[in-house]
Amino acid sequence: MKLASRQETSIDYPKKFGQILFVPKCNFKCGFCHNPDLINGPTSELNLEALYKDLKLKAEGGWYRSVCISGGEPTLQHDLPEFIKKLKTLGLSIKVDTNGSNPEMLQRLLDEGCVDYVAMDIKASREQYKDIINCEDEDLLEKIDKSIEIVKRFPVYEFRTTVLPFFNDEDFISIGEWISNQGKDMIRLYTLQQFNNKKCLDPKYEKMIPKTKQEIEDIAEMMKKYCNDVRVLCD
Repeated sequence: MKLASRQETSIDYPKKFGQILFVPKCNFKCGFCHNPDLINGPTSELNLEALYKDLKLKAEGGWYRSVCISGGEPTLQHDLPEFIKKLKTLGLSIKVDTNGSNPEMLQRLLDEGCVDYVAMDIKASREQYKDIINCEDEDLLEKIDKSIEIVKRFPVYEFRTTVLPFFNDEDFISIGEWISNQGKDMIRLYTLQQFNNKKCLDPKYEKMIPKTKQEIEDIAEMMKKYCNDVRVLCD
């Protein structure tokens, strides 16, 4: 298991203070990504033994209650389940953030019951997906379809989308229809995250103006047709 960095967090696992761990490397090359240093892997990695000792100390002291594994893309790490199981022995709740490109790993995490919370990014409408993520996997959309259905079977889950400046209402209606199976499945939680134009992988995104909080809240109201709860995250 490779980890690039970590930091304390009070927001990544709702109501449970802890740490977020960032894994290196991602198979997507989203132009709006504001963690571009992680995509191809960092020049240094965390010492896992020292990390575990620190987490153990703070978990036993009641300071940490959760760990969120993000990235990069965690499901590309072949020993992710074993790593999570070791963290679970500390009594920590585990959340995994994923782009949904590895349904086999998500199914394994579900079957082995080692993850308490999964958050899956929905990068765009199905029609726009490949243009947004710049991934050459020909079977990608089928994998995303599978992952959507798997994620909905986890005990606690959410889908989330970064609201890019050029997305319109029709794009979000398409997303809602897609992840809710044409409105047949009400989504537990859908998070709309304001686009950050600082330090993007593709500099053209740095010239784009984020939608306002009110514009995103209007989208959230529209998405309630497909979701039990819609959350807006804005700076």
